[in-house]
Amino acid sequence: MRYGHFDTDRDEYVIDRPDVPVSWTNYLGTKDFCTVLSHNGGGYSYYKSSQYGRISRFRPNGVPLDRPGHYVYLRDDADGDFWSVSWQPVGKPLKADGHEDGAEYTTRHGLGYSTFEAKYKGIEAEQTIVIPLDDDVELWDVKVTNTSDEVRTLTVGSYVEFSFHTITIDNQNLQMSLYASGSSYEDGIIEYDFYYEPWTHHYFASSETPSSYDSLRDNFIGSYRSESNPIAIERGEGSNKSGTTQNHCGSLQHKITLQPGETKRVVYLLGYGSRDEAGRAMQAKYADLATVDAERARLRKHWTDKQDKLRIRTPHEGMNTMINTWTLLQAETCVVWSRFASFVEVGGRAGLGYRDTAQDVMSVIHSNPTKTHQRIVELLRAQTEAGYGLHLFDPKAFDPDAPKLPDVPSPTIVPTPSTADLIHGLEDTCSDDHLWLVPSVVEYVKETGRLDFLDEEIPFAEGTPATVYEHLKRALDFSTEQVGENGVALGLRADWNDCLNLGGGQTALVTFLHAWAIRAFLEIARPLGRTEDVEKYEAELARITAVADRELWDGKWWVRGYTRDGVKVGSNENKQGKIFLEHQAWPVIAGITSQERGEQSMDSVRELLGSEYGNHLAWPAFTEIDDTVGFLTRVYPGIKENASIFSHPNAWPIIAEAMLGRGDEAVAFYDSILPYNQNDNIEVRGAEPYAYVQFLYGRDHEDFGKAQNPWLTGTAGWMYTAATKYILGIRLALDGLIVDPAIPKDWDGFEVRREWRGAVYEIEVKNPDHVSKGVASVTIDGVDHPADLPIPAQPEGAEVKVVVTLG
Repeated sequence: MRYGHFDTDRDEYVIDRPDVPVSWTNYLGTKDFCTVLSHNGGGYSYYKSSQYGRISRFRPNGVPLDRPGHYVYLRDDADGDFWSVSWQPVGKPLKADGHEDGAEYTTRHGLGYSTFEAKYKGIEAEQTIVIPLDDDVELWDVKVTNTSDEVRTLTVGSYVEFSFHTITIDNQNLQMSLYASGSSYEDGIIEYDFYYEPWTHHYFASSETPSSYDSLRDNFIGSYRSESNPIAIERGEGSNKSGTTQNHCGSLQHKITLQPGETKRVVYLLGYGSRDEAGRAMQAKYADLATVDAERARLRKHWTDKQDKLRIRTPHEGMNTMINTWTLLQAETCVVWSRFASFVEVGGRAGLGYRDTAQDVMSVIHSNPTKTHQRIVELLRAQTEAGYGLHLFDPKAFDPDAPKLPDVPSPTIVPTPSTADLIHGLEDTCSDDHLWLVPSVVEYVKETGRLDFLDEEIPFAEGTPATVYEHLKRALDFSTEQVGENGVALGLRADWNDCLNLGGGQTALVTFLHAWAIRAFLEIARPLGRTEDVEKYEAELARITAVADRELWDGKWWVRGYTRDGVKVGSNENKQGKIFLEHQAWPVIAGITSQERGEQSMDSVRELLGSEYGNHLAWPAFTEIDDTVGFLTRVYPGIKENASIFSHPNAWPIIAEAMLGRGDEAVAFYDSILPYNQNDNIEVRGAEPYAYVQFLYGRDHEDFGKAQNPWLTGTAGWMYTAATKYILGIRLALDGLIVDPAIPKDWDGFEVRREWRGAVYEIEVKNPDHVSKGVASVTIDGVDHPADLPIPAQPEGAEVKVVVTLG
């Protein structure tokens, strides 16, 4: 069934029916203020940290899933009937369901904003929620139009429920938090404070003086009621009461009279900071509706500029739509806001995941060099002297310039850890974390041209200074040291697959990732003239190649590894888990195997792991517990690591197929898991068709194809990389731009606009002979250029036309 459509002209996804099976979300905010928002106005906001900076409340795993939210209500004062601008929370009967007098609702999720539209009883209403680029405030731009032929008197009312700021005390220990918060009202602004933390305030205001207000939740909602039928909206007037303790909210009500055809507009503001230090200034600023319009235009330009850094036009409309808009947005979201704030992971962990962050930054360096640089520095600071990374860390703990909050004594004694306490030992180390760092840094240098970054001194987690170049060597050397007698990498606590623990055994994936990271490192070591390092790591690369060939090929695919007892995992010898997905592509990507073996392993993936919804993570699913293999054997078959369609590693076979020159196969893999292709299959998928999810239920489960955990997944960045750098083949060398596509044979060609180091490359790829791969000729502004050499970096400000002909 279809619930919405892609509006490519406006870069929006339009939800035509609001009664979708689950909440379809969007992420707002580009700097410090973030809102996770559903298509029905539900969700929550936070400032900087989803764990420690909560602004509005969220009830995890509730029914419905997205309560409470950021709601605007309308009340017809003539008869007392009321509804909400988003379909929920009131939930009026829908005209689409055959109710003649029912309501019509539309939601438009866009880049950095969401718009809710309602038509009911001759009133059209619109609420756009947006976060300006430079202010720590969320704006609700509300427009109400009378489309009837009668004068209408309405009450417009807002509602947001404030959180207790830190998620732990918002969900537990209420004997403290319930008595530590207060609210007050003055000059049309509700201020919310958390008394134990004098630096923590939020406010709620509007562009016009309200007729009444509520800042105590229970006064607004009423007894035995909910957000669906709050007493304050029902009676058309707030209680005009504030107070200390209990639960607090922001609700401002406005009485408006509309002549036929007349539109009125009010702007609500949810912000971080106190009334005097922030609220008054923001209220004054955004009472000017022209300023609201200007900020919305600035936000649009902000995203258009990002899109223009790399914009594609291919015969594949789904790829165009996802890469130009939605996959870019999702990948940026993971870099800016990390992985812990959604409707599934509800902010209960702070900081960054090492491997997550190191992978995420690779995809959007071109669109967000400032944030990716910040993340890379944070990763370097969280790398130990031994070379491994701290698996989950708070970057502030290793940042000497991080602001320090006041030391407020508390009756609850929680020991303050020292920096040394935050550095875990080998027993808690994942064998892959540090390796993702190396290509991320190399990609940053290639994108920016900042070779000097390699010489910057950034301390290890222990505080010891080292150059970035030395950090990369330590990462590679740690993996060189952590190998078994047969030369295969030790699995340590786990590798990328956290639930495949191997009981202290060995991992093929890390063996291959090590080779890939070495190849990336050599891309900078060679031009820098580091001869000794080049010889050292070329020798290590040769060793890994020999080990892979000798120990890890299983005849038709690569084994996954060995348990501590030396038993193969991911082998045809196994009864369960004969083949795993996540490592099969990496010998090709790392360049340590033959064309024949690369094709054979990809054919095995397609034959044994493939499905109409993507490739499964393993097959057959485990039905017997075996802790020498790992925790995944304790997971239901078809779920998550136990033979689900885990989205993240689905990108890697796409890259491998492209590198093997099999463009049709690469795009077939891409299409199988592309959310765009499931737009009319929502009764199966459930989740939004514009965002990748962590996993889909596998064929061993009755809900085969159902999608779970949307948005915060490394899939977005990797799919962006797979499509742009490998299918379309637009990637970078240190001193030039490479165009080396692997496309379906029936494509006539495609076009890409790529901005790089201040120059614009308008790239046209022609495919007259209908091949998948192979560059026959290149011209730059009509002048022939050697087909086997990168396109030289052009002067800043230049615009060049590059024509690549395949054949």
